[in-house]
Amino acid sequence: MVVHHRAIFRDCFVRCLELSYKSHNIFAFANITAWRQSGSQSARAPAVIVFFVDGVDAQNTEDLSYLETAAANVPVVIMSDIDDANHIMRALKGGARGYIPTSLPFNVAVEAVRLVEAGGIFVPASSLEIDRDRSEATPKAAELLTERQMMVAEALCQGMANKQIAYELRMSEHTVKVHLRHIMRKLHARNRTEVAVLTKDFF
Repeated sequence: MVVHHRAIFRDCFVRCLELSYKSHNIFAFANITAWRQSGSQSARAPAVIVFFVDGVDAQNTEDLSYLETAAANVPVVIMSDIDDANHIMRALKGGARGYIPTSLPFNVAVEAVRLVEAGGIFVPASSLEIDRDRSEATPKAAELLTERQMMVAEALCQGMANKQIAYELRMSEHTVKVHLRHIMRKLHARNRTEVAVLTKDFF
């Protein structure tokens, strides 16, 4: 599902996605309200939401708040003209599973959405600047986590879904989930994205 308030950009992006995701139905809405009022059951339960953030649009704050709560179980990808590392990290800490600056080529954007749909996390290179807080968090993560938990965290940083992690580490998917719960508790992380942010520099 694509949410963009400007019809021409929304329609163009949808057409491009339809060519890249031929097995998917692509739905488009001007805003979250229009999506919530949609009568289509398929549209109401999307596999991924691509939400365009316009820095000058006050409606974005309200829409993002709704996505963080009511659509918490649907992976959300933020797409925006804003390519600022702090802004990107705020979006990811807010629960977004990916952030695509519009400065990226379309083929990269397509693969980023595909990665998020598969259970991964997409973080653009521009957000990999290390600030003081995250630098201090890195050795702390290494000290707090067990060797097995570090292996799970490393796989998570590579964008693997739980099933992939279970296969790679030869453990059950339930065990992976248990490790993730312990990791999030130890790092005071609210979600998988924050775990990836807090541990990625270690790897």
